[in-house]
Amino acid sequence: MEGGESWALIGPNGSGKSSLLSVLAGFLTPTIGRIERYVQPQRLAWQSPHVQPPPELRVGDIVRDWSRQKEVSFSSSFYEQWALPPERPLFQLSAGMRQRLFIALSLSLPEGILLLDEPSAFLDESYRDRIHTELIRRQGNPSFLIICATNDPSEASLFQKSLYLSSDGTN
Repeated sequence: MEGGESWALIGPNGSGKSSLLSVLAGFLTPTIGRIERYVQPQRLAWQSPHVQPPPELRVGDIVRDWSRQKEVSFSSSFYEQWALPPERPLFQLSAGMRQRLFIALSLSLPEGILLLDEPSAFLDESYRDRIHTELIRRQGNPSFLIICATNDPSEASLFQKSLYLSSDGTN
């Protein structure tokens, strides 16, 4: 896999899509073989609806921390563009609003590897379309490698390449 490519990891629940993304992100160690990464941590975005920061943090805290860690800057319009109230604690956000926040942060990287786990989960149609448009816009750009885990065939069709993971271990 290299820059400019976009991949869909497709398969049913329990087939290992999220686990594979976790290995690629460096949060899990593979049981066989090894993963070599040549990307700076600031240029790796891993979005997963399963991983959430402490719920008492506010949206603005998350954005400031991301900005510092990833060395990106945000204009004040970021909150308006994604309909996110900066003062609101995470526990007061709907699942869709939290998903929107973490996808928007991932898409803020100017280059790097985007690892997305069920990116349109919990999103209404307008934000799902917006996320898909942003992902399509980045495809073919040699500054990005996009890997998306999904069990949604229509979402998988957005990507240039695909890898099917079966629940019985035959791929």
